[in-house]
Amino acid sequence: MPHAKKGKFAKVKCKDCSNEQIVFLHAATMVKCEICGATIAKPAGGKAEIRGEIVEIVG
Repeated sequence: MPHAKKGKFAKVKCKDCSNEQIVFLHAATMVKCEICGATIAKPAGGKAEIRGEIVEIVG
């Protein structure tokens, strides 16, 4: 049975402006969109809460 690809980074699309950027999945600080400043990842005591669409898992 194949395992899902696990990575530490994800390409996330901002829900406000559709900008895509690479985010650490275990971010310990808020990650804001480089274009519009919307929060796209929030620390959640382990894996970050992603507030956008994960386009792909990288790395």
